[in-house]
Amino acid sequence: MKVSLQDYNTDIKNTWCPGCGNFAIHMALKKALVDLGKHPSEVVMVFDIGCNGNGADKIEGFRVKGLHGRAIPLAVGCHLANRKMTVIADAGDGGVLHEGIDHLIHAVRSNYDITLLIHNNESFSLTTGQITATTKKNKPMYAFPDGKTEGDINIGELVLSLNPSFYARGFSGDPNGLSEIIKAGIKHKGFSVIEIVQICPTYSPENSLDFLKSKMINVAPTDDISKALKRVTNKEKMYTGVIYQNKKIKDYYSNLKNRKDKKSELVNEVKNYSISSILSDLE
Repeated sequence: MKVSLQDYNTDIKNTWCPGCGNFAIHMALKKALVDLGKHPSEVVMVFDIGCNGNGADKIEGFRVKGLHGRAIPLAVGCHLANRKMTVIADAGDGGVLHEGIDHLIHAVRSNYDITLLIHNNESFSLTTGQITATTKKNKPMYAFPDGKTEGDINIGELVLSLNPSFYARGFSGDPNGLSEIIKAGIKHKGFSVIEIVQICPTYSPENSLDFLKSKMINVAPTDDISKALKRVTNKEKMYTGVIYQNKKIKDYYSNLKNRKDKKSELVNEVKNYSISSILSDLE
């Protein structure tokens, strides 16, 4: 089946701020899916609440919008129900690192075969710019005029500390490069975490396109986790690309012994089961 970008377009008008990185991220995602020959009928996209979530009605496919911070478990459920579908969780740094941080940790640990896109614009932008775990310390934000007093969470450092199978970092200012990263994440058999450094001209104007570009260095994948950690903790440069990939770690479903010889998907096995024999035993 031939697929084009038009297949993923909708008639819904974009409502992001002028210059928002979500425009480029949205296009990069569409391009990646088209390049891989994925028709919208083969794709499930689970959106979090936030500016990123406003993209749910602007792309065709099976789309789900869940509670804040809960995009990952919804995506996991969709994947386990039908592994024939390409499943993508689309969330922001706020949702993933606050309400959803436990889901991130356990998804890495379990290595579900889904792709997670983390839009990192360093703020809760949909609600007019509150601090998140990635906001720079002491930066004045809405309701926090004196800035954040807590420490930061480095997404790459956190993920790599959990022995992942895939971690990458892309940039909304490089949509073509980001599209290639997303393709690599989708093709990877396991939990693919893709952090996207996102331009937010409204609430993080200091992170301009030119400023971020001056810090970016694209790198080739490595399976050396020590090398990958050095990349993500470098305070002077920002490395992009597939930062780390370990193809030896089996995905969650492959480790399920009770599903080893099953040819069907769980969604096909849903039906009514009689529990009369169980009830009779209780009488």
